[in-house]
Amino acid sequence: MNCPVCGKEMKAGKIAYAPQAGIHFLPPGVQHLPRVVTKRGIEKQGGIVLDGPNNLGLLESDGTLSAYICRECRKIVVEY
Repeated sequence: MNCPVCGKEMKAGKIAYAPQAGIHFLPPGVQHLPRVVTKRGIEKQGGIVLDGPNNLGLLESDGTLSAYICRECRKIVVEY
């Protein structure tokens, strides 16, 4: 998919949310985060933290949506 703003290729991934883990973008291939989630742990797997986690959190469910990201424009397109 191309970015609707700049036309560059967007990368596929998922937007994930959990109450204690916050909301973040996960790149392809990352199926699940560990039960204990930290910002550093998300970024270590190639993810981008959009909000939170503010502290350690436990993931209770999958909570993901398909999404595409343009790192140049800082835009995310979410399929719902």
